[in-house]
Amino acid sequence: MKKTLIALIVVNAFAVTNANAAADTNTWYGGAKLGWSHYFDANGGNNSNGNLNNATEFDTSNDSVGGGVFGGYQILPWLAVEGGYDYLGNMQAQGNNGVSGTKMGAQGLQLSMKASYAFNDRWDVYGRAGAMAYRAETQQDDQSKFETGLRPLAAVGTEYEFNDNWAGRVEYQWVSNVGNTNQIGMSADSSTVTAGVVYRFGQNAAAPVAAEPALAEVPVEPQRFNLKSDVMFGFNSATLSPEGEAAVRDLYNRPEIQAAKEKTTMVIGFSDRLGSANYNLELSTQRAQAVADELVRLGMPAQNVQAEGRGSSEPVTGATCDGVQERNELINCLAPDRRVVVEIAGVAVQP
Repeated sequence: MKKTLIALIVVNAFAVTNANAAADTNTWYGGAKLGWSHYFDANGGNNSNGNLNNATEFDTSNDSVGGGVFGGYQILPWLAVEGGYDYLGNMQAQGNNGVSGTKMGAQGLQLSMKASYAFNDRWDVYGRAGAMAYRAETQQDDQSKFETGLRPLAAVGTEYEFNDNWAGRVEYQWVSNVGNTNQIGMSADSSTVTAGVVYRFGQNAAAPVAAEPALAEVPVEPQRFNLKSDVMFGFNSATLSPEGEAAVRDLYNRPEIQAAKEKTTMVIGFSDRLGSANYNLELSTQRAQAVADELVRLGMPAQNVQAEGRGSSEPVTGATCDGVQERNELINCLAPDRRVVVEIAGVAVQP
């Protein structure tokens, strides 16, 4: 019996892994337990008082109530040091042939190392091995004797975590040879089966994973690409010239355009101030639409491309050409106003 129990303790101690179900490392815990106490392998001695002096055979009532309180410190995820007070209960003894009875009770302070093995993050099994400083006392014929000593103890148990602070445990504990027959007349091994609760101090609950803040999208200035109308179109025409088609194709193949194909693209036509406002507006609209259609033909999503004409409303030459009187010179001077602008809207991601 003893060898089997010790073997179980040793196997458990060497099979440890990270015990997630145990208390957090470098924290304290405490608890209480209550259950069944049982004495076995009882011995009586010839130095007992009264009629037990010559009794070598006697009957015992071995079962009682046992319990205690305990505390511990979690050194590693799988290893703790634990100590506490244990009440081992009472054993009644009645000698044969009319020998009067006696009673032995025991209690003690114990210290042990506790090694755990986790099945999952809430449930583990453990083994404890250490020693108990006990006090055993016998009573017979209104007389009592007591004796103290130090004995090895071992325990196996299982522990289940209810939440970060509370856990429950069930444990079997064995203490070897409590009492001394030469001093108090009796000795026996003690075993207890108890259920207990554990409170763990200073546990750190898993920190909630903070949701990453949504990246703010803020509007930025659109990317602009200027195409000269005089290169794109013939005089007074809204049909793209071969040179114009090549210019639009080159624009479409630019990395900036390819990266922004899914964004809104605005094609805007402008004219110079020569001619009527209505005519210039219509011509600039037609030229913008011609460029937009070519972009769509090349692969730009049609739903993302818009076209509009703004006539001579936004000249870039300003007053530069105001002093030019000769018409051909004025047409050449106003050439920068005759343009098609491709604007690609976008957003910049701000951390």
